[in-house]
Amino acid sequence: MALSLGTLFPVVLFCGALAFQLAHQARSSAEDRLLWGARTTSAALDRMFEASIHALQALAQSERLDVPEPDEFFREAFRMEEAQPTWIAVTLQEPDGQVLLDAHRGSPERAPSPDDRESLLAVLRTERPAVGDLVRGPGTSPAFQVRVPVRRQGIVRYVLSALISAEAVARLEGTGARALSPWTWMVVDGRGVVVERTRDPDAFVGRPAGSSFLKALRAAQEGVFRSSALQGIPSYVGFCRSGLSNWSVAVMVEQALLDAPARNMSLGVAVLGLLALAIAGLGAFLLSGRLSSRIVAAAAAAEDLAAGHRPELPPSSVDEMDRLAGALARSADLLAERERERDQSLSRAEAARAEAERQSRAKDEFLAMLGHELRNPLSPIRSATELLRRRGGEARELAVIERQVQQLVHLVDDLLEVGRITRGRIALRLEPVPLAQAVAGALETTGPMLEARRHQVEVDVPLDLVVRADPLRLAQVVDNLLSNAARYTPPGGHLAVRAYAKGEQAVLEVADDGQGIAADLLPRVFDPFVQGPRSSDRTEGGLGLGLTLVRRLVELHGGTVAAKSPGPGQGSTFTVALPRAEGAPLQRPAPLPHRAGPSRRILVVDDNADSAELMAEVFRQAGHEVAFAHDGLSALRTVEGFAPEIALLDVGLPGMDGYELARRITQRMGEGAPSYVSVTGYGQPSDRDRSRAAGFVRHVVKPADPEALLALVDEVTLERDAAQA
Repeated sequence: MALSLGTLFPVVLFCGALAFQLAHQARSSAEDRLLWGARTTSAALDRMFEASIHALQALAQSERLDVPEPDEFFREAFRMEEAQPTWIAVTLQEPDGQVLLDAHRGSPERAPSPDDRESLLAVLRTERPAVGDLVRGPGTSPAFQVRVPVRRQGIVRYVLSALISAEAVARLEGTGARALSPWTWMVVDGRGVVVERTRDPDAFVGRPAGSSFLKALRAAQEGVFRSSALQGIPSYVGFCRSGLSNWSVAVMVEQALLDAPARNMSLGVAVLGLLALAIAGLGAFLLSGRLSSRIVAAAAAAEDLAAGHRPELPPSSVDEMDRLAGALARSADLLAERERERDQSLSRAEAARAEAERQSRAKDEFLAMLGHELRNPLSPIRSATELLRRRGGEARELAVIERQVQQLVHLVDDLLEVGRITRGRIALRLEPVPLAQAVAGALETTGPMLEARRHQVEVDVPLDLVVRADPLRLAQVVDNLLSNAARYTPPGGHLAVRAYAKGEQAVLEVADDGQGIAADLLPRVFDPFVQGPRSSDRTEGGLGLGLTLVRRLVELHGGTVAAKSPGPGQGSTFTVALPRAEGAPLQRPAPLPHRAGPSRRILVVDDNADSAELMAEVFRQAGHEVAFAHDGLSALRTVEGFAPEIALLDVGLPGMDGYELARRITQRMGEGAPSYVSVTGYGQPSDRDRSRAAGFVRHVVKPADPEALLALVDEVTLERDAAQA
């Protein structure tokens, strides 16, 4: 059924699209006929206007207009009027509107002709013929004026007009055919008043046309639009404006008559489509019976093949099913052969794995023995160095020996750690450990290397982010990551240590802008003895075991570690994810004893919400009045009503940094501005110089010791009081 439907659907879709296109063409053709009818009627109307204009222009050339007593012209005008069956009267006017001649058909003594002032002004303004709007005088039927200018000596001396009955419009060519047509013709003058209408003329002639029709006339010279002009019945209206006047012709037809061919065509296509689908469905149902039994038999044969038996399918009248039976039989033979090969491969693989395990154990034992033997000479070397220093030995040579001994100790430690971890001899002592504590310890350990290479370190580690880990091993992980980043970053580089909570895990990132890692090296960067490109003098040092230790220690903690890098020369980022401590209480500072001295107003601004709140809590428990904010704008609003004496600002705020915030607070508070202390993860000498230049009295590197912060506040307070005194 699906095959039949899928096959027929494009055909039905094509037929539907074709029917839609044919219906659209039929509608367009009908609309074109509407517009053609309006154009032909407009052309006939223009021919009627042209005939009257030519007759008036011929009369205007008469020399009898130039004599003092133009009686002969009056008689000529009467003769011209009698020769035009549609004319009611002929009038001659001066430019000021005074009537010199008003000749009615048959008698010059009838009531004066109704005047159309607008068309008179149009002739005087343009000096060209004009057709007026529908007028009705006393005792006269509806009529309209056709006027021409009479020029003498290059100026308009008179205006000659013919008053034409509106019935002349009804007698245009083709009137009889229009009366029998389902279409309705309508003629309107320049003001939009109906002059003639083939359907219900008595109800419409002399009245304004519909608003939708007038709106369409104002928008275009001709066109077709939808309306309800036929007694509220939805209709199509084609219109065309006269080329010689402001009159317009409209042709209207009911929408149902115009849309009927398209509707009938769409209905026919739908019926044929449903019939075709029904026939296809019946054929598919009959043919499926022939195939279904063979498909069931093929499924049973496939199940036999899966169970390890050779499938058997009897011959059938369907060629494709016979080929399927042959393929199943060949598959059974091939599977049997593959099973034999698999058993042989498994045997070889098992032997290779046993050999690899033996070699791995031998390697681990060798590393352990090597580390042990190397430690024996290191101890006396270190002792001898200390004795030489006490006896006044050369400081430079001693420093060289000490650095090299320390490097060798570090290499031996890595070797021994890898051996112990590989043999499973590491016992972790798990407890809740703040990540900030581990980072602080690692920064202290790697500080000499960072300072020697002039690296700038940014630290953003929440104080309350706690993991379940062995404190010593966690510090070792962070230390190795920092050492690796410092070693492979050129002097003067930037390092960043960030941490954040992600679900049930705590994530620690160590990023640098150093040498980066090539794409082919990334999958192997945590393998033992794998290192990136080294300089010829090997100033980076190391055996390529630091990252191996990191991975194995993190995995022992139930975590994961990953490395990523955009490529060589673009830095790298190492990400460690560890389980957060379950049920561990929030690590807040212990209540501090009441401090001597007055309470101070302290403002704490840090975009790390936990850090700001914990720092504020430390000062509150010490008896100070504290306000805190997480960005520059919030801090500026807080200053308005708080007036702090001391402001501890994180210089790495989003949007507005701490330096800009300090400048704006000083602008607002003037001489009452607070003393500023920068609390930041940037700790290089250049960072301290910048803080000092921005007016900060102290520079504190995160994570800061609470007791040290309290002491710093007391110190800054004493300095502030002394300066104000």
